[in-house]
Amino acid sequence: MGVWYCFKGELFLFLLSALVAIQHECAHAFAAAKLGYKLHRIVLMPFGAVIDGDLKGISFKDEIFVALCGPLCNLFTAAAFVAIWWLSPTMYAFTDTACYSSLAIALVNLLPAYPLDGGRIFQCALARFFMKTEPQEGRAERKAKRIARALTLSFALLFALLFIGTCLRKTPNLSLLLFSVFLFVGALGNRDKTAVYNRLDFSYQDALKKGAEIRRVAVLGNRPIKDALRFLSRGCYLVLEVYDENERWLYDLPQNQLSQHFLLAPTPYTTLDELYFGSVDKNAR
Repeated sequence: MGVWYCFKGELFLFLLSALVAIQHECAHAFAAAKLGYKLHRIVLMPFGAVIDGDLKGISFKDEIFVALCGPLCNLFTAAAFVAIWWLSPTMYAFTDTACYSSLAIALVNLLPAYPLDGGRIFQCALARFFMKTEPQEGRAERKAKRIARALTLSFALLFALLFIGTCLRKTPNLSLLLFSVFLFVGALGNRDKTAVYNRLDFSYQDALKKGAEIRRVAVLGNRPIKDALRFLSRGCYLVLEVYDENERWLYDLPQNQLSQHFLLAPTPYTTLDELYFGSVDKNAR
């Protein structure tokens, strides 16, 4: 694609669009890291960039958070360029393309079509809504997927018709066709693809060789282990002081043990008490 744009004299536009797309996916990766997952890889494609895989075991609420961070990052970038224009209008001629590229990627990704971010948000929001009346989470999720798939196929058909319209006007827009195929494949393909996110390992063994400041934080033992990630900071070794609901001290959890518990946790929502006392029971046996 880069060679093609080079021949068209639009190499700068291609590089800028790729950079904006990578920024978008990095925002997803950073949001996922807040929940204890690390990105396997970013895949560049003719229609943009995508994260290779899904977040396995993530709640609908947190998946909405991860999906929303990508478009929000691009919207904030576009807003920053607008602020620069307000402070220095002469910068418009050098930054207008970057601003419009960021805005376009954000708005396109907010379309409620899977696997776009808007489609993921729409599907998760539907599943949460159906769970209010549907006792079985799996059934609510399947119902939401069917509706989201039908809406995605409708968008795919719409963009295919728009492409045919450009062909009739003898000005074919290949991007519309690629986007239509992308939505069609997203709606019908990769249904059972295995997640390729790995758990973060935040052990601090190398830093201990040089010496590190200790940071102690008091938390309740009934908190999910993913909440502990917010207390991690570069250059400090974390020690959690874990208490019960009556503010009685239960145990200390240093960062190396926290890392081991996190890697063994079934989901990021497993509580600190479940992991700690479960490991204690295993050691006792």
